[in-house]
Amino acid sequence: MVPYFARLVENHAAARPDHVAYIFMGQSITYGQFNEMVQRTANAMIALGLVPGDRIATILPQSPAFVTLYMAAATMGLVLIPLDPRDTPQEMQALCERAKPKLLVGLAYPDPFREKTETLTQLYSFSHVYSYFGNLSTPGAQPFEQLLQGAPDPVPQRFHPKPDDPLIVIFTSGTTGKPKGAVISHKNSWAIAKATVESGGVHHTDRTIINMPTSHVAGTHDLIAHQLYAGSTAVLCPRFDPKEMLEIIQAHRITLTGGVPTMFRLMFKNCNLADYDTSSVTKLIVSGEPQTPEFMERLHAAFPKATIFASFGMSETAGFFTFTKPDDDFKTIIETEGPPALDFQMRVMRLDDTWAPPGEVGELLIRGDSVISGYMDEKDNAGAFHQGWFRTGDLGFLDQRNYLHYVGRCKEMYKSGGYNVYPLEIEIYLNAYPGVNTSAVVSGPHPIWGETGYAFVVPEEGAAITSEEIKAYCKKGLADYKQPSRIIVTTDVPRSSIGKVAKKELQRSLQNYI
Repeated sequence: MVPYFARLVENHAAARPDHVAYIFMGQSITYGQFNEMVQRTANAMIALGLVPGDRIATILPQSPAFVTLYMAAATMGLVLIPLDPRDTPQEMQALCERAKPKLLVGLAYPDPFREKTETLTQLYSFSHVYSYFGNLSTPGAQPFEQLLQGAPDPVPQRFHPKPDDPLIVIFTSGTTGKPKGAVISHKNSWAIAKATVESGGVHHTDRTIINMPTSHVAGTHDLIAHQLYAGSTAVLCPRFDPKEMLEIIQAHRITLTGGVPTMFRLMFKNCNLADYDTSSVTKLIVSGEPQTPEFMERLHAAFPKATIFASFGMSETAGFFTFTKPDDDFKTIIETEGPPALDFQMRVMRLDDTWAPPGEVGELLIRGDSVISGYMDEKDNAGAFHQGWFRTGDLGFLDQRNYLHYVGRCKEMYKSGGYNVYPLEIEIYLNAYPGVNTSAVVSGPHPIWGETGYAFVVPEEGAAITSEEIKAYCKKGLADYKQPSRIIVTTDVPRSSIGKVAKKELQRSLQNYI
């Protein structure tokens, strides 16, 4: 039977107590030290009266405080609610009113984050408030370090959670606008970490960077969970900065890294890759959107020793779900997201709820130990499952090898003149145009065709691109019903916390361009 997730930390502390788990601001924390921090924090929270099933919230970056709280919750059966520091206090309050956390650990530095944390504590009543990196004016607030004063003894066995018990709730915006709380269990976390380590050939000798948000599965599972499963070493970076990332790769001889394409586009845009030694990187996972050959060639040139893996995943799968294989050719890595990991399953369903054969586009349905059993709010589970399969809301098809070809979100597809149009197909075409950094296509009404596309195009720095030349390019390579009615050249587009284009925000702003 799969144990509680924090058992991994205990195992590594017993087997390799002096092996470095984390490096933060130049300071190393070994697995032995980390395990003691976890046990002390868990025991301190037990002393506060918290019991298994209680929820605790964080407003924290990638830091020792976060990973310690994450694993302390995991060892004593608490449920972690990581809030996004980019949200407003009112948005955080709305999530807290639903999740009802009893304890908060929030940032007290820099001032904008301190002010957000203090405002949240005025809007929502926590039983216990702790500050990190400074002090809060909130009455009764104590420094996070106080939690590290708990007893160093192992947490009593009666507190240890079961495999299906919830570990963390990740809020995902979905397609309705109101965030859904994906309840990720210990079993889910164990399964996805195991799949990532085995698919990527990750070992305890690997060194990685944790620079993705703690409020997103990219941070909590794609990075932290797999690193803890492998027992490897990670450099904790409170934010993503392309120059800092390259400096860390060079200084710490990082062997495994990855991220969404936006991160690497920013790297290509703002850094001279020739100034950095990236030869230590042997594994690189890219996820979030299919890529053009030009992008993948630049990525390969930037990390010449790396095996590049393409992947598909989501909050509801606790992270990566498919992976290309180490020996896949370049064309496969560009055109697919690989097959489901071992013991995971994926099928494609037509609109009439029948299963589609290989090569036919439909909605992607998945099942496996990494897939959540449901959302935090019961009403969000309506229509989420079909005969035991989770409905992803994503479109794609599986080829004869069972490799996924991702097409886009179901809700983003639109009909123009009776034809199905997939924005992602147009975006891939636009991104291949010289000088284009990013593109995003959303649909709007059309008096004749019913719906039509509006394309937002972000040029590379220094590139002079006009809407007229992009229109001419579209006429050359896209069927008439796929051609956007309007091209908007802009300096940037709204993005999520991990750099993905925020399509709903673009859709809401569309009236300004119609």
